[in-house]
Amino acid sequence: MKYKIFKFNDQENSYSVLLNNASISLDPSHRHYQQFIQDVAEQGIEIVEGPDIVEPSYVELRQQEYPSREEQFDMQFHDQVNGTTIWRDTIQAIKDKYPKTITGGTTIGPIPDWVQEAVDAYNASINT
Repeated sequence: MKYKIFKFNDQENSYSVLLNNASISLDPSHRHYQQFIQDVAEQGIEIVEGPDIVEPSYVELRQQEYPSREEQFDMQFHDQVNGTTIWRDTIQAIKDKYPKTITGGTTIGPIPDWVQEAVDAYNASINT
Protein backbone atom coordinates (compact mmCIF):
# COMPACT_ATOMS: atom_id res chain seq x y z
CA MET A 1 0.00 0.00 0.00
CA LYS A 2 1.43 3.38 -1.02
CA TYR A 3 -0.13 6.72 -0.25
CA LYS A 4 0.54 9.66 -2.55
CA ILE A 5 0.51 13.29 -1.45
CA PHE A 6 -1.05 15.53 -4.07
CA LYS A 7 -0.55 19.30 -4.03
CA PHE A 8 -3.33 21.32 -5.67
CA ASN A 9 -1.36 24.54 -6.15
CA ASP A 10 1.37 26.63 -4.57
CA GLN A 11 -0.76 27.67 -1.61
CA GLU A 12 0.10 26.40 1.84
CA ASN A 13 -2.03 23.45 3.03
CA SER A 14 -3.54 22.73 -0.36
CA TYR A 15 -2.87 19.01 -0.18
CA SER A 16 -4.81 15.83 -0.67
CA VAL A 17 -3.87 12.23 0.05
CA LEU A 18 -4.49 9.66 -2.63
CA LEU A 19 -4.77 5.89 -2.26
CA ASN A 20 -5.45 3.93 -5.45
CA ASN A 21 -6.51 7.20 -7.12
CA ALA A 22 -9.15 7.80 -4.44
CA SER A 23 -8.86 11.05 -2.52
CA ILE A 24 -8.82 10.95 1.27
CA SER A 25 -10.28 13.88 3.17
CA LEU A 26 -7.75 15.66 5.38
CA ASP A 27 -10.40 16.07 8.07
CA PRO A 28 -8.96 14.41 11.20
CA SER A 29 -12.42 13.14 12.14
CA HIS A 30 -12.76 11.28 8.81
CA ARG A 31 -12.18 7.52 9.15
CA HIS A 32 -10.05 7.23 6.01
CA TYR A 33 -7.76 10.00 7.24
CA GLN A 34 -7.46 8.24 10.59
CA GLN A 35 -6.59 5.01 8.78
CA PHE A 36 -3.95 6.85 6.74
CA ILE A 37 -2.28 8.22 9.88
CA GLN A 38 -2.50 4.83 11.62
CA ASP A 39 -0.96 3.07 8.60
CA VAL A 40 1.93 5.54 8.50
CA ALA A 41 2.45 5.20 12.25
CA GLU A 42 2.55 1.40 12.02
CA GLN A 43 4.36 0.92 8.70
CA GLY A 44 6.58 3.99 8.54
CA ILE A 45 6.74 7.16 6.51
CA GLU A 46 8.16 5.13 3.60
CA ILE A 47 4.60 4.20 2.56
CA VAL A 48 3.99 7.85 1.68
CA GLU A 49 5.24 9.44 -1.54
CA GLY A 50 5.67 13.20 -1.67
CA PRO A 51 3.90 15.44 -4.18
CA ASP A 52 5.01 15.72 -7.78
CA ILE A 53 7.02 18.82 -8.55
CA VAL A 54 6.63 19.80 -12.18
CA GLU A 55 9.39 21.98 -13.59
CA PRO A 56 8.36 23.68 -16.84
CA SER A 57 10.52 23.46 -19.95
CA TYR A 58 12.04 26.44 -21.74
CA VAL A 59 9.15 26.32 -24.23
CA GLU A 60 6.52 26.77 -21.53
CA LEU A 61 8.53 29.46 -19.75
CA ARG A 62 9.09 31.42 -22.95
CA GLN A 63 5.44 31.18 -23.97
CA GLN A 64 4.41 32.79 -20.69
CA GLU A 65 6.66 35.79 -21.28
CA TYR A 66 6.39 36.44 -25.00
CA PRO A 67 4.29 39.49 -25.81
CA SER A 68 1.06 38.81 -27.68
CA ARG A 69 1.32 38.55 -31.46
CA GLU A 70 -0.44 41.88 -31.80
CA GLU A 71 2.16 43.51 -29.52
CA GLN A 72 4.97 41.85 -31.46
CA PHE A 73 3.56 43.05 -34.81
CA ASP A 74 3.29 46.56 -33.36
CA MET A 75 6.92 46.39 -32.15
CA GLN A 76 8.04 45.21 -35.60
CA PHE A 77 6.13 48.02 -37.30
CA HIS A 78 7.65 50.67 -35.04
CA ASP A 79 11.11 49.11 -35.40
CA GLN A 80 10.79 49.40 -39.19
CA VAL A 81 9.52 53.00 -39.04
CA ASN A 82 12.03 54.14 -36.38
CA GLY A 83 15.02 51.99 -37.33
CA THR A 84 15.07 50.36 -33.87
CA THR A 85 15.45 46.76 -32.70
CA ILE A 86 12.99 46.69 -29.80
CA TRP A 87 11.21 43.54 -31.01
CA ARG A 88 14.44 41.61 -31.63
CA ASP A 89 15.88 42.76 -28.27
CA THR A 90 12.69 41.79 -26.41
CA ILE A 91 12.55 38.31 -27.95
CA GLN A 92 16.32 37.76 -27.48
CA ALA A 93 16.10 38.74 -23.78
CA ILE A 94 13.39 36.09 -23.24
CA LYS A 95 15.41 33.47 -25.13
CA ASP A 96 18.49 34.33 -23.06
CA LYS A 97 16.50 34.16 -19.82
CA TYR A 98 15.14 30.69 -20.67
CA PRO A 99 17.77 28.79 -22.69
CA LYS A 100 17.04 25.47 -24.40
CA THR A 101 19.00 23.71 -21.65
CA ILE A 102 15.94 24.07 -19.38
CA THR A 103 14.32 20.76 -20.20
CA GLY A 104 11.70 20.62 -17.46
CA GLY A 105 10.42 17.41 -15.95
CA THR A 106 8.74 15.95 -12.91
CA THR A 107 10.38 14.99 -9.62
CA ILE A 108 8.99 13.79 -6.30
CA GLY A 109 8.97 16.43 -3.57
CA PRO A 110 9.44 15.98 0.16
CA ILE A 111 6.62 14.73 2.33
CA PRO A 112 4.98 17.70 4.07
CA ASP A 113 5.76 18.14 7.77
CA TRP A 114 2.08 17.86 8.73
CA VAL A 115 2.14 14.11 7.95
CA GLN A 116 4.85 13.39 10.54
CA GLU A 117 3.23 15.81 12.99
CA ALA A 118 -0.09 13.93 12.69
CA VAL A 119 1.68 10.59 13.14
CA ASP A 120 3.51 11.90 16.21
CA ALA A 121 0.20 13.13 17.68
CA TYR A 122 -1.37 9.73 16.94
CA ASN A 123 1.51 7.89 18.64
CA ALA A 124 1.30 10.20 21.64
CA SER A 125 -2.44 9.56 21.96
CA ILE A 126 -2.10 5.78 21.98
CA ASN A 127 0.77 5.90 24.48
CA THR A 128 -1.17 7.83 27.11
